[in-house]
Amino acid sequence: MKLLHTADWHLGQIFFGYDRKPEHLQFIEWLKHQIRNLSVDVLLIAGDVFDTPNPSAESQRLYYKFLRETINENPRLQIVIIAGNHDSAARLEAPNPLLEEMNITVRGIVKRTAEGYIDVNHLIIPLTGGGKTEAYCLAVPYIRQGDYPETENYAHGVKKLYETLYQEVKEA
Repeated sequence: MKLLHTADWHLGQIFFGYDRKPEHLQFIEWLKHQIRNLSVDVLLIAGDVFDTPNPSAESQRLYYKFLRETINENPRLQIVIIAGNHDSAARLEAPNPLLEEMNITVRGIVKRTAEGYIDVNHLIIPLTGGGKTEAYCLAVPYIRQGDYPETENYAHGVKKLYETLYQEVKEA
């Protein structure tokens, strides 16, 4: 299985008055080329797709155009997108009903079960190749206060969440 991992795109960023759109356009073309030429099975976009939680329409168009074109050119490609601290978790997840039809999975929110426990299955994404699961992605978005198990501090809560996810996958 070939997995290509990217992160921190920061689409829409204006850096000290410099619009980074030309860089983003060049990066996206380069990435599409790599996916095609390397016969990538899974593309992982791990956080900070956008530079702000309320990205411009232009930035969103660029993102969705990339997803559509990439899947059209690589129909067996699986894409996993995880929200970062710059992203709006809910905004990133909102189009999931459409994206899932294209083999694109987005995780932005740490969901809870009806009993109030973290829904670990929501954060465990099977990565498939040739019709079978070959690996798992622990798709943990940026952890905000209240997203992790109750513990004495943030670090222990995050550690406990990852341990729980790892144990769940190990038993699968």
